[in-house]
Amino acid sequence: MQKFLTATAFIAAFVAFSSAPVLAQNYIGLSAGFTSYEDTGADIESQGLTFFAGGQFDPLLAVEFSYTSLADVETNGRDSQASVVALSGVLRSPGEGFEPFLRLGIARGDGKVMGGGDSYDEEKTGAIYGFGADFTLNYNASLRFEYVETDLDGAETDRLSFGTIYRF
Repeated sequence: MQKFLTATAFIAAFVAFSSAPVLAQNYIGLSAGFTSYEDTGADIESQGLTFFAGGQFDPLLAVEFSYTSLADVETNGRDSQASVVALSGVLRSPGEGFEPFLRLGIARGDGKVMGGGDSYDEEKTGAIYGFGADFTLNYNASLRFEYVETDLDGAETDRLSFGTIYRF
């Protein structure tokens, strides 16, 4: 069932982006910041890198796909890794140079801890939510500041990041 939901989300995102009206504004971006992943078998706090792509179909509404990867952490002979894939709706408040937004969507997280006798490898699905703001530099570029939390059936992540967006 989990694979079906993930595949459905990816297909919906592809259809939304490929059939977008001519007036839609698509964008890509990259952000970095502090990220944590907490579950019963893993507790990772590290720097994270997020790649995202979105389509703004209305001045108030956008759909965004994102992939967040936490830096590999090695402590006490244990190697820890985590990542989160998400599809979310972004509700914007359009403005001149400053656009605050709210995020709500679905996510899948993957946490791994290897070595030291205990190993942990879990994939979980859940909800993603957060808030932030885009600061317009020019027509094609913006800076983004964002705080996001993900609740994944008992596992939780949070991310505080700063990045850039390119619109085309």
